[in-house]
Amino acid sequence: MRSFALTGWFCGGLLSLAALGSACTLSGTGNADGHIVSGEDPGEDCVPSDDEGNAPAPSFPGSGMSGAGDPITADLDPLSCGASSLGVPVDSTAQVDCYYTNSNPTTPMAFVERVVEIAESEELVHVRLTLNPAFVDNTYGETAIGWGGDQEPGGPQPGGPQPGGPKPGDGPKPKGHGGHTFKDLVGSDKAQFQLTDGKGELVLDFYVDYLSEDEASPSGYASLGVLGGEGKMLLGDAGAVVAATTSLDRDLNACGYGAYLEDSPETDENYTPNSETPDWDYRVVYDVWVSASAFGAAGFGDATISYVHASPSKYPSDTVTVTPGPCPTPTCEGDDPPAGGGGGDAGEDPGGGGECKESGGECTANTDCCSDGDVCLSGVCQQIVIPQ
Repeated sequence: MRSFALTGWFCGGLLSLAALGSACTLSGTGNADGHIVSGEDPGEDCVPSDDEGNAPAPSFPGSGMSGAGDPITADLDPLSCGASSLGVPVDSTAQVDCYYTNSNPTTPMAFVERVVEIAESEELVHVRLTLNPAFVDNTYGETAIGWGGDQEPGGPQPGGPQPGGPKPGDGPKPKGHGGHTFKDLVGSDKAQFQLTDGKGELVLDFYVDYLSEDEASPSGYASLGVLGGEGKMLLGDAGAVVAATTSLDRDLNACGYGAYLEDSPETDENYTPNSETPDWDYRVVYDVWVSASAFGAAGFGDATISYVHASPSKYPSDTVTVTPGPCPTPTCEGDDPPAGGGGGDAGEDPGGGGECKESGGECTANTDCCSDGDVCLSGVCQQIVIPQ
């Protein structure tokens, strides 16, 4: 399965909805200080919520100008470079959770959005995972941002979050490979999604391939979904996954930037769009569309992740345990980014006030463990192992 070779009704063009529009518009580029991008609206009535009091989806810098950084209610067509308006979201189904590491409960490492969409009378569940560029991004080669060089090792420390949160340049020096290359993103990276029904029963568990060689694609590379490359079904019917794509797949193919196979488009630490490639998405994003019928009478329940993975990442560990929580409240023009809504004030111990435990120490939750690469399993902090 690939993001472009779709079957049945999906071939006709699909999946894009009109933006619902919140009272506070989010910037698609923002800054690169590791915070959720604040809302920016030139009007005086900007408020960080919609008419029902729901905060709009968060964002990370680097989405480019195509609309790919819009909240999931604006949708993305897997065959297009950015947002369009071919589908219709089901009211009140959009949800978003931020995911935090053990050592930084205020700056999200990632966020997961989901919404139910209607496309050509078919009901789909659209799920999107977006990773913090401070962990991994789509910059590589001579134009890589924050992948080693003169900066000192960084990333979140066991004592709690650092002032301002992680920045794209805060990662450690390269772990023996001289930076970040295009090949680093091919044939190794993936994301695991677990989808439950309305009763909480696990229905679908799968990996989505980030990017692999694919002769059928314009650039010669594409995401191979759940049935190729690093993609794999762990539980459930692969036929339920109607489509899958990733940000780098869209960059190279749908956006027509397939010539950038050695160096990514040049940018700065704020991921400012390049005038020659204004739609390039520097973020690592995974999108999947699943048939709602897969969840039976119980209906769709939730979509979750338990870790983020990139090989390599900018952090000391390529696989980092994450825990869901509420997203920081977005801010409007002139406001500073919030400290966060997912864990507490800067300097708070990840264990909620107690001393965190090193690997091998006793624990009751992942957040009891000092290392971001540890998970609390059978009451002991131990390194997370990605299922194969």
